[in-house]
Amino acid sequence: MSPSSSAATTISLDGRRERGARNKEAVVSALLELYSQGEVQPPAARIAEMAGVSERSVFRYFDDMEDLASCAITVQWDRIRDLYETLDSSGNLTQRINSIIDHRLKLYDKVGNVMRVAVVAAYKSQVVALAVKERRLIMGRRALQQFENELKTARDVENKERILDYTLSLENIIYLKEALGLSHNKVRETLTVAIQSLFDS
Repeated sequence: MSPSSSAATTISLDGRRERGARNKEAVVSALLELYSQGEVQPPAARIAEMAGVSERSVFRYFDDMEDLASCAITVQWDRIRDLYETLDSSGNLTQRINSIIDHRLKLYDKVGNVMRVAVVAAYKSQVVALAVKERRLIMGRRALQQFENELKTARDVENKERILDYTLSLENIIYLKEALGLSHNKVRETLTVAIQSLFDS
């Protein structure tokens, strides 16, 4: 093989790899978009259509739908990692309450739709179930860290920890927003009163 044909072959291979990487990314983005639209288990054909690839291509890039879901969850985590980890824990009790409620409402705005779908999908997918559990544990730990000073001196601390975890969960915010139809301001007011009363008692 001549040097020129060898170079052409290398360019061709590189081009195929780049197209493959773009297509794989498009498939993952399509799945996340469908999740955000409320589709719990979109079929491969629907994902492929949105991604602009053939249905066969979906399974060229992923072993199965579970593998695709796992990859999508990893991508989603990378997109929103800072939102989970960035939380101002300084200031007095009122300031820390305001800070964590702001934090959770921002999370709801960013991932509420995907979280709602993930909770349902978790019943059918072990990968999704593990991801949901991990996120819940992270959020629960952050809630306890935010109020660790108050919890150190609280009575009935175990119940207070469970109430904090639930009150500040995305599932609870989804309920307040969507089942009760509360505005952001009303959700903020409800969560503030709930946490303040927890430490006033």
